[in-house]
Amino acid sequence: MSAATALAASLADGVVPQAVEDPEAVPFRGRTAIRLVPDLGIASVFGPSQRWCDEGPGERLLLVRPAVGRLQVTLGGQSLACCSRDALLVPASRGAVFEAMGVDRIDLLAIERERLAGPLAALEPGSLRRIDRDHPGLQTLTVYAASLLRGLIPVACAELAELVRGHLAELLTFIVLEPGRQAEMRAPSRRDQRIQALKIEVEQRIGQPDLSLEAVAQAQRISSRQVQAMFQAEGETFSGFVLGRRLDRAMQRLTDPADTRPVGAIAFDVGFGDLSYFNRTFRKRFGLTPSQVRRIHSVPA
Repeated sequence: MSAATALAASLADGVVPQAVEDPEAVPFRGRTAIRLVPDLGIASVFGPSQRWCDEGPGERLLLVRPAVGRLQVTLGGQSLACCSRDALLVPASRGAVFEAMGVDRIDLLAIERERLAGPLAALEPGSLRRIDRDHPGLQTLTVYAASLLRGLIPVACAELAELVRGHLAELLTFIVLEPGRQAEMRAPSRRDQRIQALKIEVEQRIGQPDLSLEAVAQAQRISSRQVQAMFQAEGETFSGFVLGRRLDRAMQRLTDPADTRPVGAIAFDVGFGDLSYFNRTFRKRFGLTPSQVRRIHSVPA
């Protein structure tokens, strides 16, 4: 994304979305960032560097979330990683080393330590946490921040800006106090149940190279056309979903210190029958080859 495609400032004397392209001013030394001016602590960073250390003048709490790929943070001898749409909570960011693999965008919330209160202020500086993508608090915080960054929620004065900062901190406090909270969902519709059953069927067969649309349809006692239609209603294709899940599993295993098998063995284990196709699609999705991911992960931080 460039400044030409970013949302332009439109609210006089208010908090507005703005594109930043100065590498020195963009967190993670990204290519571009969308943030609010005056700064409310939220931003989306595009094209982050593979390795970045927070050496800013002040101490901050950071919540970071990769849109796609794997993000690892190392601080004080502790390392923690997350994959696509999960988040990492770093209570004190100075000196923290972030390593991104196949990450095209990082969404973040930053709060200065001196502004923290209550449970957030009580967090130990070195206590890294992973937040699951399905946590209802993270989902609400993500949508709220995205709406602010897109200019969908106007913040036209300093008093409103201070209220928004409070809302962001309160949402993060809820996440910290309720780490295992599950979403309280409405009863799923028949269509929701069907698509969930299809995805479970795919997960169970993902390691089979001959996994096919027809086999899944037959197992679920519906037509191939119905299967394709349900995935299209989700905004994707059956083949695209299968490929994405295989690549995500491969990324998880390539970055697992306990899994020392060759790249080819991992590729075949997650269902790829053609190693060159695996290498090509992996690089397209994550921006690195499987061998590069394995090599980067094996180098001590």
